[in-house]
Amino acid sequence: MKNFSLKIALILVLLSPLQSFAERPFLTVETAIPTERGTYRIESGLVLNRLSNKAKKTELGINLRYGLIQNLEFDLEVPVVFISDDGRRKNMLGDVLLKTKIRFIKGRAANPLSIAGQMVIKFPTAGKENFKEEFLRTSGVVDVGFVAIASKTFAPTTAHINLGYYFIGNPAGEDLSDQIRYALGLESKVEGAPVRLIGEFFGQSDTSSSSSTPDTMVLMGGFALQTRKDLTFDTTVGFGLNDESPDYIINIGVVYSFD
Repeated sequence: MKNFSLKIALILVLLSPLQSFAERPFLTVETAIPTERGTYRIESGLVLNRLSNKAKKTELGINLRYGLIQNLEFDLEVPVVFISDDGRRKNMLGDVLLKTKIRFIKGRAANPLSIAGQMVIKFPTAGKENFKEEFLRTSGVVDVGFVAIASKTFAPTTAHINLGYYFIGNPAGEDLSDQIRYALGLESKVEGAPVRLIGEFFGQSDTSSSSSTPDTMVLMGGFALQTRKDLTFDTTVGFGLNDESPDYIINIGVVYSFD
């Protein structure tokens, strides 16, 4: 009864919208290992972006993952966005994401390589009137993405590679370019400590050569601390690798799992 009450309390606390774009402790990287069957995984975090000398974007959200069957998980992500730009402030619900991940190959001791695929559906809950918002970057209509994921362990380090193609919806009167998104994540266990060191590189590029949207590339690093078997805290910081990327990003979060 005590454990049940703890689970309910944590759910209620974490349902204050907190943002996680992918699988924590990463900001964008997904791993090829789905949530175990019958297990819930709550990932929540705070992401702060500085986009120019005057512009800042803070995102708060929550991911709820569930292992429906073996090798198949569903993930619902709900964000809230806070934008501050030269005295202009805007607070709003972001675009809700529904994701499903299926693992095709499970890594084993002789060949620790796992391969999975993910489908991402973005619902325009941010509102169509915001599709031109420079720091929100939403199309204002439904987008659909497909991501190939590979994870391989080189003890004590595990590498995760993502390559995705996103079909961007076109609002009335607009012709938006589709996007290619790519990411590399590394996590390494620290011997004798419940800590993992985290490294992440990610970027995106429009597929149209005539697109005016610049490419972005970001490098991040940090750590994850597992205080209990079912509870992990993490933090990473990063910076843009070109003038069109955020000046810096701070990503802080927590993961709680239960059956």
